[in-house]
Amino acid sequence: MRRPFLLSLLGSIFVAGSAFLPWLRIGDIGLAGIPDPAGFFILGLGLLGLLLSATGVLTARDTRQSLVLIGLAGLTTLLVVWQTGPSTVADRALAHAQAVALVDNVPVEPVPPITVGAGLLLGLVGATTVAGVGLAGVMARSRS
Repeated sequence: MRRPFLLSLLGSIFVAGSAFLPWLRIGDIGLAGIPDPAGFFILGLGLLGLLLSATGVLTARDTRQSLVLIGLAGLTTLLVVWQTGPSTVADRALAHAQAVALVDNVPVEPVPPITVGAGLLLGLVGATTVAGVGLAGVMARSRS
């Protein structure tokens, strides 16, 4: 019974750790999740998932329903960042380049390409793992 909680423990570590890794990359510069409110939210979800998974491992209490909610909240947040983040960062970088060009009286520099970083992917894998473990436990419990 405690073995699935070890998997959710690992997934929670991935979720919490992903907040410190680059979520988006603009050119060769990584933008980590942690100065952003979504990054703090993901860090909090990861730590809460870590706490609930550790409770499941150490005391054999059933925390799977909460793990489902934590995993789904993390997945939703990270997918929204994936969808809206690149365009938002591109708009901000373009506005900055235009302001610099206006003040310095130079041509506007093009915005480098914006790509998804490793932190966002690691967070999605971790959140999927946490939600999957919790959902599998809830489904197994409802069958018996």
